[in-house]
Amino acid sequence: MSERFNVTYRLKLFVLSLVKDMRILTILDNIFHVLFLPFSFLSYQWHRLLGRPYHGIWLASSQGNPFRFKYMAQSIDYLAKDLEQRGRPPSSTEVRILEIGAYAGASAIQWGQALKKHHFKEATVYSLDPWKSYLDLKKNHRWRLRIMNHALASGRIFQLFKRNIKAAGVSAMCRQLVGNSAEILPLLKDNSFDLIYIDGDHEAGAVKKDIKNALPLLKDGGLLCGDDLEMQLSGVDVDFVKRHLDLDMAVDPASGVAFHPGVALAVGEFFQKDVPCYEGYWVVQKKGHDFDDVKLNEGPE
Repeated sequence: MSERFNVTYRLKLFVLSLVKDMRILTILDNIFHVLFLPFSFLSYQWHRLLGRPYHGIWLASSQGNPFRFKYMAQSIDYLAKDLEQRGRPPSSTEVRILEIGAYAGASAIQWGQALKKHHFKEATVYSLDPWKSYLDLKKNHRWRLRIMNHALASGRIFQLFKRNIKAAGVSAMCRQLVGNSAEILPLLKDNSFDLIYIDGDHEAGAVKKDIKNALPLLKDGGLLCGDDLEMQLSGVDVDFVKRHLDLDMAVDPASGVAFHPGVALAVGEFFQKDVPCYEGYWVVQKKGHDFDDVKLNEGPE
């Protein structure tokens, strides 16, 4: 991902460290989008001209924390090493990844590039997304979410997704499953994926359902992971979380950390413990009916 994207996200983190009121943060976020939308459109056109992937403010295509990408790559390293230890070297092994939630393709590109590094016999990334508007804007007033809904409804994000994976050189290994995860996951074959990544609807019930429906599809020894776990349920007041489940983002009054209450509740209640988490990216390894912690390197890249 581009350094400019990282700089933008660092600025966002700096603002979050200073401002703890969600209403003020929403206003600042709206102002930011108004001021920089013209420049982001020019950047979008420039990336198109040069044939490069674009993830920025335009079309609200800069989704998620870019600092999680190194942990996604490390998860593939972990998986490759584990497979080799079980007598399945990359050169003779087929690997399948399923991501629930794809939007503009940032995560699909990361998975594809990480898989390429290990030279698996065959590697495929399946991206499952409805690619249509789904956000409830009655409580979530951020303009970025309105932009997302409009971009999804118009089909432009799906177009950008396909353009981005092609520009990144991973389109040949990517497959798209267009539809709602609650409807499509039960139709997929059990024990067919080596890694499943959950980053779809942040509503607590949807996250729980995605985890539940994903488990039968995951091979034993496979990795189950996801995004947007900025706070573990054990570290935040549960009553506060439950009162704010109608919001995509909330600010914990005790720590001042902005987090996704639906993700915190769903992951915490499902696993009944803290899970390994890196910059909001969580990951565990399926071992029978249990889950082992996955240790990744938190040092510099």
